[in-house]
Amino acid sequence: MSFIFVFLTNINLYLASKANTFDMNLTYTSSIFRVVLFSLLCTSLSFSQEHSECGFEPTEANMRYFQELKRKSQALERKFLNEKMTGARTYTTLTSLPIKAHIVRKSDGSGGLTESQLNNAIATMNSYYSNAGLEFFLCDGINYINNSNFYELESNEESSLTSANNINNVINIYFLDKIYNSSGSSLCGYAYYPGGPETIMMANGCATNGSTLSHEMGHFFGLFHTHGNNNTATSSNELVNGSNCDNAGDYICDTPADPTLSYSNVNTSCEYTGNDRDANNDLFDPQTENIMSYSRRSCRTLFTETQYARINATYELSRSNLRCPDFYPDFSADITESCDANLTVNFTESSEGAVGWSWDVNGDGIEDYSNRNITHTYTSPGDFDVTLTITNGSTSISKVKYNYIDVGADEIDTSEITLYLTLDNWPSETSWEFSDSNGNLIASGGPYQEGQDDNTTKVETFSVNPGLCYNFQIFDAYGDGICCSSGNGSYELRAADNTLLASGGDFGELSSDNLFNGNLLSVQTWNKEDIGLYPNPTSNELTIDIKEATLPEALIIYNAIGQRIMSRSINSQRDLTVFTEDFTSGLYFVKLQNQNGEITLPFVRR
Repeated sequence: MSFIFVFLTNINLYLASKANTFDMNLTYTSSIFRVVLFSLLCTSLSFSQEHSECGFEPTEANMRYFQELKRKSQALERKFLNEKMTGARTYTTLTSLPIKAHIVRKSDGSGGLTESQLNNAIATMNSYYSNAGLEFFLCDGINYINNSNFYELESNEESSLTSANNINNVINIYFLDKIYNSSGSSLCGYAYYPGGPETIMMANGCATNGSTLSHEMGHFFGLFHTHGNNNTATSSNELVNGSNCDNAGDYICDTPADPTLSYSNVNTSCEYTGNDRDANNDLFDPQTENIMSYSRRSCRTLFTETQYARINATYELSRSNLRCPDFYPDFSADITESCDANLTVNFTESSEGAVGWSWDVNGDGIEDYSNRNITHTYTSPGDFDVTLTITNGSTSISKVKYNYIDVGADEIDTSEITLYLTLDNWPSETSWEFSDSNGNLIASGGPYQEGQDDNTTKVETFSVNPGLCYNFQIFDAYGDGICCSSGNGSYELRAADNTLLASGGDFGELSSDNLFNGNLLSVQTWNKEDIGLYPNPTSNELTIDIKEATLPEALIIYNAIGQRIMSRSINSQRDLTVFTEDFTSGLYFVKLQNQNGEITLPFVRR
C-alpha cells in the first residue's frame, strides 16, 4: 500500500499545481483523485488476490511417505513414460474418480459457488488430467452447507467443518468464500498429500481461475511445488544443470529448477525476468507455464510428462481406493494370462449403482458387449486393456485395467534356456520361478542374501521340451523391480544359441514372460559338460578347455546386450585363451562355432 500512497501523493501535487496554473475547479480535481484512488485500490486488491498463496507445505510425515514409496513410484513412472513413448498406452477411456463438492454458503443460503462455475472448474481440470488417464465426476450431487461461521474459513476451523461432512474414499472439496491461514493471511487453497485426509480446500475466486484447482489436485496426487517444499524460500535447492533433480526441488527431472516464481519476476508475456542464481552461480531458467509453480495465474497452463506419470503412479499406489459409495465400476476375470493364442475369459462385474454396462475388452475404445457379465474369446496374441463403463441412468463412469489380459506366447526354438540374473542393491526382495504349461515348477530362486548377493550375477540353465509352453516370473517384494531405483539389476532369458528370448528389470512388482517351444535346433557338436571356462569370474585371462579333440573353427565374444566384442579363427589350443584385461566389468558370452553347429557359454569379467 506504500506504493499507492506515494503514487497518489504525486498525482495530488501534480493536480494541485495544474489547479494553480489554470485555476482548475477543485471539485473536479477531487473527483479525479477519488477515481484514481478507487482504480488503484481495485488494482491493488486484484493484485493481492492473485498473489494469494497455496497453503500446502509438506510435513515430515509427508516426506517420509514420499521417500518410502519413491522407488516404487519411479518404477511405475518409467513404465508409464515408456508405454506412452512407444504407443503401448493410449487413453481411449479414462478411469473416473469421485469428487464430493461441499459448497459453503451464508446461513441464509446466499453466496457460494454456483453449479455452473463448479462444472466449468471440473471440466477445465479434466482437460489436464486426461493425460494421466484420469477424469473426475461429481459423486451424489452437491452438498450445500449454509453456515456463515464457515463461509470465511480460518484453517483452525477446518476439522469442525470436515468432521461433519467428509465422505470416506472420495475427494472432498470444500468451496469457501475466503480461506485464512493461522497467521491471518488469505489463501487460494490447500490440499493434503497422500497419506493425509482426502480433503481439498478452495477459495471460490481461485477455484474458477483455470489453474488453482488443478494445482491443488496435483498435491493430492503426489506433486510438490516446482520451487520445492518451502513456500518462504527465495530460491530453490535444485541446480539448474539438473544434476540433483531427483533429490531436490520437486523431485522431478523434466521440470526445470525454479527460484520461486511470482508476479514480480514473471512478466505478462510469461517470461522470467529475475536474476536469481543457483548454488553453482548458474542463472535460473524456470518453466513459467507449469501449473505447480507460483507463476502468474494466466501463465500456468501445463504439467510435464513426468508430472503426469507421477499423478498416475500416485493413483495406483495411494488413491486407487477412491469410489463413490453408491456408484462405482469394478470387475474381475477368471483367467488373465495364457500361453494359448486362443483364450476364453469370463468377466464378472462387481459394481454398485449400475443399471447399464458397456465393455471394451481389447482397448480399442469400441464397445464389445453391453451385458452385465460377459464371456469373450481372444483369438490373437497380445496384451489387452479392459474397460467397464457403467451408467446409473444419468451419469456414466469407467474403470480401466491396463494390460489386464495377456494372450499367447512368443515362439522359441531351443533345447535349453539360460537365465542370467543380475541383482540390485536389495537382493532379499527378488525371487523367481520357471514353470511349464503342465503346471510343473522346473526351477526357482531367491530371495537372495543382503550384503552377500548385492549386484551379483546368477546363472541358471533349464532343459526344455518341444511343444510345451514355459512361463518365467520374477517378483520384487517391494514393488520397484530390480532396475534403476537401487542399482542396475536385470534379467535375460537366452536360447542355446544365445538368442535373446526375454529381458527386463524395470517391472514394478512382477514381470511375466510366456515362451512356446517348437522344434529343437540342429544337433550341437559339443555338450556343455565337455567344455570348461576358467577362471570364471576372471580378471585378466580366460581359458576355454575342450575335453574332446575336435576344436571349434571360430570364437566370438559378445557383451550382455549382444554387441560383438571380438572374434577370431581357431587354429590351435593357444587360440582358446582370451585376454580380458581390456574388458569392462560385467557379463559376457563366448560362442564357439564350426560347420555342424555352435554353443554359447557365459563368463563374468570382474
